[in-house]
Amino acid sequence: MQPALAIGALLQNRYRIVRLLGQGGFGRTYLTKDQGRFEEECVIKEFMPTTGGDRFSSKAAQLFQREAEILYQISHPQIPQFRASFEQDQRLFLVQDHIEGMTYREILNQRPGQAFSETEVRAFLGQLLPVLAHIHAKGIIHRDISPDNIILRRSDQKPVLIDFGVVKEVVTRLQTGTTAVQATTVGKAGYAPSEQLQSGRAYTSSDMYALEVA
Repeated sequence: MQPALAIGALLQNRYRIVRLLGQGGFGRTYLTKDQGRFEEECVIKEFMPTTGGDRFSSKAAQLFQREAEILYQISHPQIPQFRASFEQDQRLFLVQDHIEGMTYREILNQRPGQAFSETEVRAFLGQLLPVLAHIHAKGIIHRDISPDNIILRRSDQKPVLIDFGVVKEVVTRLQTGTTAVQATTVGKAGYAPSEQLQSGRAYTSSDMYALEVA
């Protein structure tokens, strides 16, 4: 596994690494400044498979391109805008808008024992359900909705749905009367419905279930 990029490293002679935001099973996320856009902050996701080998690398690159294509299709004010994808030094990267704010997990951690009020929940659902309707209409299922993947944007206090990395494992095309599904194990216990975790199959209703739990 390659080490994390150093603070100050420059990608594509344009994106300068500010800090590492997080790391998971499939990659790392960095806060960067775009020198081509007057030092505007953006997020770069490094696709970092945990297993080596030429065969896996080929599959990883294929899944990476699939994610990039799907992110390119999505245009919604409550989803980070996809900017670019590129390869450098045998690493694969995606560039997206940076969303200033706190995840709902962080918000919950700051108010232990205090649940959201009915008014807050109604407002939350009213603002996020149209986002799900938007991606579902494009045949895309998020598959990993949880408080960790929703940010309350500081500028307008609207929830923003993040981390579409799960689409590396599956692209679901909804067709009239049928649902084409590819099995995978994406999803968080406690949020994803049991049938998704057990069989790997997910539907639009899986996202709805996870949102209601979140």
